[in-house]
Amino acid sequence: MERERHWNHMMSDLTALDALGWDAVRKALNRRVVVGTIRFVPSRRNRVWVVETDVRPVVVKQFLSKGCGTEFEMMIRARQAALQVPYPLHAGDNYLVSEYIAGEGCEMLINHMFSSVAADGIGNWLARFHQRLGEGKSAMIMSDAVLSNFLVSDGQVYAVDLEDCRLGNPLEDLGRAAASILGSEPFFTPIKFDLCMRMIRSYERYSGIQTAESVRPFIADHLRQDANMRPLFRRTFIGAAKSIERGWPKLA
Repeated sequence: MERERHWNHMMSDLTALDALGWDAVRKALNRRVVVGTIRFVPSRRNRVWVVETDVRPVVVKQFLSKGCGTEFEMMIRARQAALQVPYPLHAGDNYLVSEYIAGEGCEMLINHMFSSVAADGIGNWLARFHQRLGEGKSAMIMSDAVLSNFLVSDGQVYAVDLEDCRLGNPLEDLGRAAASILGSEPFFTPIKFDLCMRMIRSYERYSGIQTAESVRPFIADHLRQDANMRPLFRRTFIGAAKSIERGWPKLA
């Protein structure tokens, strides 16, 4: 019992929003707030909460990296470019508060519902992001364009987690998104290849750039990187990477 109480106490410490977090919420909403519920959301790198208040629901993100300023700036720039991202409300002390977007995650929509809306929307969003936020001959890229960083709300795809944005080659993003579609369960099935190609064709339609062939080496590189994190499926991922380097599979 004592061990269980210690574990529960430790978990509550990990998931609790501290004084700096509450201060960020008050500054974001410009007033004292009455809290209804608070929900801890699992995140790969940071701590994230959805906080229901008497004003509006907000997302509070505590950065364990140095990406808070980058994400706040990129969200503002994306909004100014008419791209679908949550509205940033406040940033400070490694906390970012933004509006809460109600919707379904693209990871679930593509892996379980095989949603063509999600696949088309990701391609469209990435194309607009690359074109509208470019600097000279370089484009701004997400760097982490995985399925879990997109959601669908009212039929539109929104992107979240922009902390890794930098100037780079747009094919890096397109390859990352394609590898995320193909390399999430169910792996490398015909319907996943179909959704992957839908995403790429959507990107091509908006950007006006043919990418289906030029993106293949980037997909293969990302699959090889993913293989290192999936030792049980390493041979499957390496085999898929080699196959995509040779060409796209012919689907019936």
